[in-house]
Amino acid sequence: MDPLEILKEKIKEKSIGKVAIELGLSKATISLAARKQYPNPQKIYAKIKEHYRQEIIGVQSTTNNILELLKEIDK
Repeated sequence: MDPLEILKEKIKEKSIGKVAIELGLSKATISLAARKQYPNPQKIYAKIKEHYRQEIIGVQSTTNNILELLKEIDK
């Protein structure tokens, strides 16, 4: 997910004000960035990525057989 999508999603979940506080930016800056009107938003996008970093947690599997995978999960 790109930073602009993350930003818009967080604004929907919370509010512009809360997102601005979380990122340490003004509400005006967040609003402009969300509307693609902020000049050179790369630093803002970097802050968004850093603050709302989404980790992918994986598991190691020894097979692709669904029944065997279920057995592994139950262990």
